[in-house]
This record gives sequence, C-alpha cells and structure tokens, in this order.
Amino acid sequence: MPAFGRHLPSLTALRFFAAFAVLMYHLHLYFTPLAGGLALFGYGFTGVSFFFILSGFVLTWSYREGSSPRTFYWHRIARIWPLHLLTSALAVFAPPLTPATAFNWTSVPFVASLTQAWIPASPFLGSYNGVSWSLSCEAFFYLVFPVLLPKMALSTRVSRVMIAVPLLMLLMSLGLTVVSSVAAADYLLGSMPLYRLGEFVLGIGLAKVMSHGWVPRFSPGQAAFLLFALYLGLFGLSHLLDRPVPVTLANLILVPAFLAIIAACSQADLSGTTRLLGSPALIRLGQWSFALYLVHELVLRFAKPYANAPGLTILLAGAVVLASVILSGLLHEFVEKPAERWLRQSGKERTGPQVQHP
Repeated sequence: MPAFGRHLPSLTALRFFAAFAVLMYHLHLYFTPLAGGLALFGYGFTGVSFFFILSGFVLTWSYREGSSPRTFYWHRIARIWPLHLLTSALAVFAPPLTPATAFNWTSVPFVASLTQAWIPASPFLGSYNGVSWSLSCEAFFYLVFPVLLPKMALSTRVSRVMIAVPLLMLLMSLGLTVVSSVAAADYLLGSMPLYRLGEFVLGIGLAKVMSHGWVPRFSPGQAAFLLFALYLGLFGLSHLLDRPVPVTLANLILVPAFLAIIAACSQADLSGTTRLLGSPALIRLGQWSFALYLVHELVLRFAKPYANAPGLTILLAGAVVLASVILSGLLHEFVEKPAERWLRQSGKERTGPQVQHP
C-alpha cells in the first residue's frame, strides 16, 4: 500500500494530549485556588492550534483522488455535528462560567450552524458550549478544503506556502497587536476563521511535502523535546514582557514544534517504529479526544461553583478530569460513533456507493 493514505495511529494518540492540554488550561483558568499549581498549563490553549494543523494534515493524508465534494461535506457533517448539537443542548442546563456563556436564544441559529466565530464582538462566541467556537473554524476549513487541495498540488508551490503562511501570520499578529485594540486583536487573531485557516493550510502543506518524498530526519523524541523547550520558552518570554505572551503569538511560537511532532510521529508509523503512541490505551483515548474536548467545559461549569470550598478544591479538580474522560468515552461509544455511522450510511443510500473518508 502506498505511504500516502496509510493509517497513522500515533496521530490519533496525539489528539488526546492536545485535548487534555485544553482541559487543564480551563481548569487552571477557572479553578482559581489551583492557578499557581496548574501554572504549567497556562498555555494549554495552544492545543487548539495543534488540532487545526493536525486536521489539515489528516484530511490531506487520507483524501482520495476523485472523491466527490458532496460526499466529503456529508462525512464532515456526520463527524462533528451530532456531538456538537448534543453538547450544545446539554449546555443549556449547565451553570455559565461567565455571562458570555449564559443561555441566549438569539444565538441558536449561529451556534447550530457553526457560524458564531464569524461575528465580531459577538456575545454568541461563547454561547452554549464555549469551546465550539473552534468547530466554527473547522467547518470553514472543511468548506474550502476541496478548493484548496488542488491548488497545492505542485511541490514548489507547497514549499512557498510553508514559508509564506507563517511569515504572513506573524506580520498580521505583530501589526494588528500594535494598531488594534486588545479586543479586536483577540478576535481577528484568535477566533476569526479566516486567520486560523493558516494553521490548517500548514497541515495540508506538511502532508503534501511528505507525500512528495520528504522524510523528517528527527525522531518523535527530538520533536517532543523541541515542543517542550518552546513551551517553556513561553514562560521565559512572559517573564521578559512582564505579562503573559499574547494568545496568537504563543500559538505561532509553537507551530514549528507542532509540525515537527506530526511529521516525526507520522514517519515513525510509516517505518513501523512507533512505540508508546501506538499503545491501544492511548489510541483509544485519542479516539475519545473530540468528545473530551466538547464535554470537559460542561463538567467544569457544574463543578466551578464549589471550586473554592475549603479542602475540596484538589479533589474536585481531580473529579473534573476523571469525569470528563469517562464521559468522553461514553459519548464516543454511544453517541459519536453510532451517529456518524448512521449518517454516513444514510448518505450512501441516497447518493449511491462513494469513496470513504476518515
């Protein structure tokens, strides 16, 4: 079987670590008594940037030439919408973390259609299940993917894109941070789908250069060391700045490490040298990662009113993590998988046999 399109199990395992980083970031953010002890997770939000890059890589790696865009779109709907709609409905009953996450009927059409991230200064961005803003970005990536992919067919074009996109994102980040208000920069460089498309495009580019024969000369361990070093570097930079590194700049600083670890782990899978990340337990947790990402904030919202109870904070934080992981497993096995399978099958029955997508 050609390398392009082969299953890469270690990437599934990596998804768990990215979702777990986001979970711990929110725990650090909202369980204020533990903020100091969880300071290491202060930049855990960068796990979303990793997901955007990984999404571009995996979709490109597994895409089959000749597949119809209609089938691709239907499979993407089957993949993300059922669990998104369920967790959004459950969020109605969860206490809000902030006023922005309070129940708001006017946001229903935007949240349901995953268009909430397109509205500047909108109260809809955090409505219902706040983390779903990133799915609004993903939905846009899916929409443009069949158009983008053919335009990155030539290796010379891909190489230019891999250089130009990070530079453009950096210039936009520095420029808008200087000339815009903090709120405007946070939106334009944080949740705006058009800006975050750059990370998705980098994932596409990485899959393309590997399909054209590029082989990373570094191991997963070396890539992990780079990620660890750059992540710790964020704390050093925040000390120099005397304030936290802006979200968009933190994401950009870690992009090279995210690309490196995806490339190295993919090559390890292809060469049959995958070790820890190939373990059945981590792969299973990786399969639960989408559900973990969507459910953890709801668990946190139920627990937060008791976060300051004397002697209970650490136990409650542990319970939040454990409950989130357990619920993610249940949601994956009994909601996410069956719903996706049913929707794909129903789509096949209406349109006839189609090439399958991941």
